Amino acid sequence: MAYRVDMRDIHFNLFEKIGVEDLSQLEAYKDFSVDDYKMILNEAEKFAVNVIAPTLAPTDKDGARFEKGEVVVPEEVRETLRKFNEGGWGAVSASPEFGGQGLPSTVAIGTVEIFVAANTGFSGYQGLTSATANLIGEEGSDFLKETYCEKMLTGVWAGAMVLTEAQAGSAVGEIKTSAKRDGDTYLLTGNKIFISGGDHDMNENMIHVLLARVEGAPPGVKGLSLFVAPKYLVNNDGSVGAFNHLKATGVEEKMGMHASATCSIAYGEDGPCRAWIIGEENQGIQIMFKLMNHARLGVGAQGVSQAAAAYHLALDYAHERVQGTRIEDARNPAAPSVPIVEHPDVRRMLLAQKAIVEATRGLIYSVSYWLDRANHTTDDEERQRYIDLVELLTPICKGYSTEMAFHSICLALQVHGGYGYCEEYGVSVLLRDAKIGTIYEGTTGIQAMDLLGRKVAMRKGGLFQNFVGILGDFVERNSGHPALEKHFKLLGEAKDQLVATTITLGTKGMTGDINYPLQYATPYLFMFGHVACSYFILDQALLAHEKLQTLYADKGVQDDAGKRKLVQEHVDAKFYYNKIETAKFFVANILPEVYGIAKSVESDDKSPMDIVF
Repeated sequence: MAYRVDMRDIHFNLFEKIGVEDLSQLEAYKDFSVDDYKMILNEAEKFAVNVIAPTLAPTDKDGARFEKGEVVVPEEVRETLRKFNEGGWGAVSASPEFGGQGLPSTVAIGTVEIFVAANTGFSGYQGLTSATANLIGEEGSDFLKETYCEKMLTGVWAGAMVLTEAQAGSAVGEIKTSAKRDGDTYLLTGNKIFISGGDHDMNENMIHVLLARVEGAPPGVKGLSLFVAPKYLVNNDGSVGAFNHLKATGVEEKMGMHASATCSIAYGEDGPCRAWIIGEENQGIQIMFKLMNHARLGVGAQGVSQAAAAYHLALDYAHERVQGTRIEDARNPAAPSVPIVEHPDVRRMLLAQKAIVEATRGLIYSVSYWLDRANHTTDDEERQRYIDLVELLTPICKGYSTEMAFHSICLALQVHGGYGYCEEYGVSVLLRDAKIGTIYEGTTGIQAMDLLGRKVAMRKGGLFQNFVGILGDFVERNSGHPALEKHFKLLGEAKDQLVATTITLGTKGMTGDINYPLQYATPYLFMFGHVACSYFILDQALLAHEKLQTLYADKGVQDDAGKRKLVQEHVDAKFYYNKIETAKFFVANILPEVYGIAKSVESDDKSPMDIVF
């Protein structure tokens, strides 16, 4: 397996399409230049390809394990994490106040894409540590910030986000882990499961950010509070002290992400487990959602990364694998065999993968950019506009991107045929690793309910209406485009269908049939994702068309034969031309799925609720 990163398209999105250098106009990023961003991304690629990627095969075979009451990770993970933290990669967007580099989230999400698929199981260790440290930095007391943030962000200590319990699962309101007041602190009692990086032997301390219920708290999510609990208590001088009775009780055997120690955890089982509250009692779910939204954007980038890696494996294999003749030579026994990239069905599968990757990459990077603008602009109106877009599209970033990534990787495996089903070609590892993206940090069903039940309905539908307005203006502005007129028309029609389906589901809910909208929430998420990603990929195609026309003019090329020759020989011309063709494919082949979903929603079929299982 040769790990490859599509740096050309990452650069296109960040520097040509989004214009991430504009963030340098904001006070928080004034010291960064385009050269800084490009240097950091290029160094990330070198580290991913040369250091992380070689660990995937051995750690997929021999992953994290539980031995004699301790969590043990593969040596390859330990050594790579040490180098990762020495390079400061775990804190690229963290505040310099705590040892971070202070980069924009937009650039940081680029490094996430570069790193994740190199070894997804490895990537979570410092990723989760950074996420929990950032939450403490944003919401914790001065004491918590001073005690934990810098040591976590610099990799001295590790961290984990801790939600799931066996009886609760995705029903967070059913959490039973309890917190008893003890002076200014709390004593925890309970058990958690499925905790990624929940314990291991690579750092001198493990810091958990977890949800628990204070004695006397109201039931459900309104009674949850958020706590920091270290595995070892911290002395006044910052050194590691006594064991805090936070321990792993096992490591899950998973279908993928074998390098990741997914632990079950016990608190206060054989002694007091002390914790410190973040914020106020019963505010835990609101604060945790701030971390969850960042995490969901990161999981969306994970899906893009994995799908992109699988696409490149499939593309390379399709060029190398010689099998069969061209279809026009099928009756000629003397015809030479050709690489399978010549076969129409293989080309369809390859282009579907490319389209999914480029559309979801455009989505993820754009939302990251809007998040940076929202967090650092001094214009209140601008801030709210960007917050609204981020809120609305976060479920799409997480739910749609990971589902489409898994589908894309399935296509990559199919291109490999029987070899793909065998382990040595690498795509099977990506397929196994990718499935968790549709499950953790909120399943696709939860993202769908969040989208339809909360985000679309927010402010009486204001967020949704504003986004539909953006789509409408976009279609109207480009309705006469010389190369993409038909595709803008298709987007406009699909946008109208999305609105109609939204009204249908909303009407069902308002008339008392609350199950019907939830029954179709996940298909609705796909519908919304197809429409939104058609917007993002067509927006890329617009710029690519403009750049390609400039290249034709600069090279003095006017006729079709000359243009085709330039596309075949000139790297940038090929890139821009393929960008346009990829957008056409997405809009002509993936976007029409909107109408099948609409037919289902309009069917009034309630069989899922009527059947007796």
